[in-house]
Amino acid sequence: MPIYPVNAVPRRCRANTVMPLSTTVIGSFPKPSFLNIPDWFDPTCTRDFSEKYTHFIETSVARKTEELIKKAVKETAQLQADAGLDVISDGEFRRENHMYYFCRKLTGFDFHNLCSKNIRREAATILAPRIVAEISTSGNESWVWKEWKNSQDLFKELPMKITLPGPMTITDSVVDQYYGDQKVLGEVLSKLINVEIKALVSAGCNYIQVDEPVLMRFPDKALEYGIEQLSSCFDGVSATDEVKIVHLCCGYPDYLDQVGYKKASKDGYFMLADRLDQAGFDQISIEDAHRHNDLSLFQHFKKSKIVLGSVKIACSRVESVEEIRNRLQEVLTVVPPDRLIVAPDCGLGFLPREIAKKKLCNMVQAAKSLP
Repeated sequence: MPIYPVNAVPRRCRANTVMPLSTTVIGSFPKPSFLNIPDWFDPTCTRDFSEKYTHFIETSVARKTEELIKKAVKETAQLQADAGLDVISDGEFRRENHMYYFCRKLTGFDFHNLCSKNIRREAATILAPRIVAEISTSGNESWVWKEWKNSQDLFKELPMKITLPGPMTITDSVVDQYYGDQKVLGEVLSKLINVEIKALVSAGCNYIQVDEPVLMRFPDKALEYGIEQLSSCFDGVSATDEVKIVHLCCGYPDYLDQVGYKKASKDGYFMLADRLDQAGFDQISIEDAHRHNDLSLFQHFKKSKIVLGSVKIACSRVESVEEIRNRLQEVLTVVPPDRLIVAPDCGLGFLPREIAKKKLCNMVQAAKSLP
């Protein structure tokens, strides 16, 4: 049986006749100073973060690192609980970013001889791993469920979501020297992701999120095959007990408070909305704080719930409760409250811990004061 029913809510809410808006996060949190794990949020290693992470895992003591990760997970889970969130994450502390941790568990990737690659429609240049052979699971053993269960067992008070990278996002983030066809590569990856999702369901995970921001960079490819591949990641998963979530953001900057960085056009949401809504996802997570969407966008989502980005994740200014509430009230004029979930725009990895906490507290206070 699943650990948490999908409709479970904290006890503090059950006595209310009208339920306040549900709240969650997207995934990442800033790594605490005692957890010296390189990642792509560190502006000193934006380009070569993967190379530095490879060196880290080859030279660090696994047992000691895991003890520090557990400490970080507990502290961040408690922070989220104190903020009043309904569904939390483990902060993604075991990961260098939201893509490569998954690829490192597969055969066929070369993380030692990296290649320079422009990604996200020339928005950034990184040193990327290469695909040099057929991709498969190492030992045919699923593993993401273990990461989720280890974190959920550390903090059982609230349900914890798990995040996985989508096939188009992985494809755009690697140098393919084997398959030579993005669509074929995406099909291979979606099958491997599906194996992990089924194992998560069997382990009792109720909130499974696939991060697929690259759909927003290439909406034409998303319509041609990307949404179909994303949907196939959840093949065989019933909506009765599990929540199928997809996250589509428009991109991170290189550093906190950067101005004018290259984001995907928010028009992509309009291009993809109808197809996404028909694809069988339970929740669709979109940005709205960095750039407000036209309210007519939300009317396209007739089946899926909307996870609305309500605080900026690359800006150190803390949004006020009133500011967040005002925007939520606008969206509630076109979206019923039982189909609206409140979250940050994306992961919080860029933000200092105290700023992240203040943003979440204000976000939850605004959400719980409505409808």
